[in-house]
Amino acid sequence: MKSAYRPHSMSRKKDPIELFHSGQLVKVCAPMVRYSKLAFRTLVRKYSCDLCYTPMIVAADFVQSVKARDSEFTTNQGDCPLIVQFAANDARLLSDAARIVCPYANGIDINCGCPQR
Repeated sequence: MKSAYRPHSMSRKKDPIELFHSGQLVKVCAPMVRYSKLAFRTLVRKYSCDLCYTPMIVAADFVQSVKARDSEFTTNQGDCPLIVQFAANDARLLSDAARIVCPYANGIDINCGCPQR
């Protein structure tokens, strides 16, 4: 696996659930097609965004293609807490994709709102 999406072992200590139990306003950057990549997430975090989502990633492509993994998912230690959003129509592929990103994410979101094949 290339270093673009697996930069190094990262500790994900922030629990997104704890954010919502803090009693404070939680600022969330929802997934936006083509915009919610690492550079944008880094920018919104500078303006106190508490929780960010990746753009939707097609799980089948992500699992089957190193090129798709390298272009669709990048992160770093400051990109936390992070929820990775996948679209899938096969539970095994969704599970495989989630396993790949789980060391670098705080949660997995299943996109059920956008039409998919």
